[in-house]
Amino acid sequence: MSRERLVCDVLIIGGGPAGSAAAIQLARQGRRVLLLERQRFPRFHIGESLLPASNVIFQRLGLGERLAAEKLVEKRGASFATEDGEFSSYIDFTVGSEVPAPLTYQVLRSRFDEILLDLAKEAGADVRELCRVCDIAFKDDGVHAVATPEGGELLNCGEALNGGDTFDIEAEVALDASGQAGFLSKRLGLRRFDPELRHVALYAHFEGIPRPSSERSGDIRIISCRDMSWIWMIPVSETVTSVGVVMSRATHAGRGKETPESILDRILTSTPVAAEQTVSAKRVSKACYEADFCYQPTAFAGHRWLLAGDAAAFLDPAFSTGVMLALESGLDAAVAVDHALEEPCWPSLAFDDYQHTQRQRYRFFRRFAYGFYDPAFRDLFFQPTNRCGMLDAIVSGLSGNWRLSRLHRLRLRLFFALVWLQRYLPVAPRFHTRGSSSAKAVRPYRQLEGSQT
Repeated sequence: MSRERLVCDVLIIGGGPAGSAAAIQLARQGRRVLLLERQRFPRFHIGESLLPASNVIFQRLGLGERLAAEKLVEKRGASFATEDGEFSSYIDFTVGSEVPAPLTYQVLRSRFDEILLDLAKEAGADVRELCRVCDIAFKDDGVHAVATPEGGELLNCGEALNGGDTFDIEAEVALDASGQAGFLSKRLGLRRFDPELRHVALYAHFEGIPRPSSERSGDIRIISCRDMSWIWMIPVSETVTSVGVVMSRATHAGRGKETPESILDRILTSTPVAAEQTVSAKRVSKACYEADFCYQPTAFAGHRWLLAGDAAAFLDPAFSTGVMLALESGLDAAVAVDHALEEPCWPSLAFDDYQHTQRQRYRFFRRFAYGFYDPAFRDLFFQPTNRCGMLDAIVSGLSGNWRLSRLHRLRLRLFFALVWLQRYLPVAPRFHTRGSSSAKAVRPYRQLEGSQT
C-alpha cells in the first residue's frame, strides 16, 4: 500500500456532464484540476434527450465538431399523444422565436459522457477513474480529502482496507458533481425531496420500435395516460430506443412486488399507443428502477464547496432538462470557482451569485415539471395555440432558454393563468379528465406521426 499526496486548486467529485464541463473550463483557464470518478467510462446512464439550449454550451466547450462526427440522432421537437392515440400535438422547436438553435440531439449517454470526460483530460485536468472520495473536511486553509480506488474502504487514519493506494488531497475548493449519489449533499444533510414530485421511473432500451418516416424520426415521443403517468420513447441510435414510464409512488405501490421488467412490460402492453409501437420490439437491456428523483438542496454552495448537476438538484424528466441543467451548472460553477480563487478571502461572493442563478433556473423549469402532472395543464398543452404568442413563449422556454424576454415571460404568465382557470371553468376540452370525445381540434396520433419499421 502507498499513500500519495495530491495538490490542486479544484477537486471535482464526479465525471458526468457537470463535472466534465467544469473541469474543461477550469483547466483551460490554467487551474490545477483533479477530477475523481468512481466508475470506468463508458458506462450506462439514463437521460438521453437533449435540448436546443445545449448547442450554445457545446460551442463554448468546443464540442460542436466532435458531436457532428458522431452522427447522432437529430431531435427537432417532441410529439405528445393520449394513451388511446386519438389525440396528439407536436412541439416544433422552429416555432420558438427565442430558441437558440431549433435542432439538437438524442444521445447514448455512455458515449456522450465519455466524449466530455476525454475532452476534460485533453484540456489538462488530472482525471482518475475508479476512484472515490471517502472523507472530506473544509478548513480555513483549504479542503482536505482522502480518496481510495473504487471498492476500497478506510480503516485507521485513512488507511486503505484493501491495501491499495490512498490519496491525500489538498485543494482550495471542492465541486461535488457526483450525480444523484450526491456525496456532499447527503454528507452535509442538504438534499430535500420535492413533496409534489415524488415519482417512480422504470426504463430500458429496446430494438425494433418503428419510427416516423419523416425528418421527425429522431424526435422524442411522449404518451400521456389517464392516471397522469406517462411513457417516453427516445431513439438514441439507428436501432436502439430508450423507453420508460414515470408514475406516482401510489400507482407503483398498487402493482405489488412485480419486477421492474414485469411492470414495464405490463404497462407497455396495456397502453394502446405503446402496445402498437412495441409489438415487435425486443428489450436489449435490463429494466431499471428509480424513485424520488426530484429534489434540490437547502444550499448550492458553502465554505469552499459547491454542488452542480444532479448532485445538487434534479427535476422530473418530462421535458428533458437534465443534461442541459447539468452542463450549465457545471460551467456556472467553473466561473464562480475561478472568481473565488482570485479573491483574497472566503467566503466568496461569487458563490452567492452562483447559488442565486441555480435557484432561479430550477424554479423556472420546476413550474413546467409540476404543471405536467396537472390535468388542466395537459389539456391546454395537448391543444397548443399561438394566440397572444403563448406557444412561441412555451417552446422558447422548453428549448432550455430560461432567460426569456419580458414579453415571453408575460405570455407564460398568461398560459399558467389559463391553466388555473381550466381547473374550474373549461377554456379547452378536458380530454384528460372527462374523456377525449370533445377534443376534435387536435390531430389524430397516427396521422401526425406516420411510421416506418
